[in-house]
Amino acid sequence: MGPTLLKLFAAMTILGQALLVLGVFAWLTRRGIGAKLWSLMNRIALPGAFIVAAVSTIGSLMFSEVAKFSPCVLCWYQRIVMYPQVVLLGLALNGKNRDVVPSVTALSAIGLLIAGYHYALQLGAPAIGPCTAAPVAVDCAAKVPFTFGYVTIPLMAATGFVMILVAMFLLRRRGAEPAT
Repeated sequence: MGPTLLKLFAAMTILGQALLVLGVFAWLTRRGIGAKLWSLMNRIALPGAFIVAAVSTIGSLMFSEVAKFSPCVLCWYQRIVMYPQVVLLGLALNGKNRDVVPSVTALSAIGLLIAGYHYALQLGAPAIGPCTAAPVAVDCAAKVPFTFGYVTIPLMAATGFVMILVAMFLLRRRGAEPAT
């Protein structure tokens, strides 16, 4: 189950990265097809952010509980900032909490920093400090499978955080709060 699960979520990560590139194209052009894409991105920013947070949360649980990948300390920190976003964005979708942009932006920015550092460790960057909390903890810099040549679990998380940050940027630009 582990390799299949990795490939599935790696493919979704690549799809997310392709959507981010498409978003940059739409932002740069904003004429013709770019204008239509930009308009669509603005309309789906809140539900899109919720879907990304929910899939990221489900994915992290699937990796640890189904595929039996033990999360390292940095994985736990990334979970700590991703999981509440499902609730915050879900409440915003339901109309119960419309002021989610500042808190979700802060959580995603923190998560992106952690995930970026974690991915850098996996690529061989020097560690700032020890990354294990206990003698049996998983090493954060451990070489995990690089699916499709570059996708690892921290890169999956980083992509999710960037997608959510872009959605919050769109919501803020459109008047700070979502029209649900």
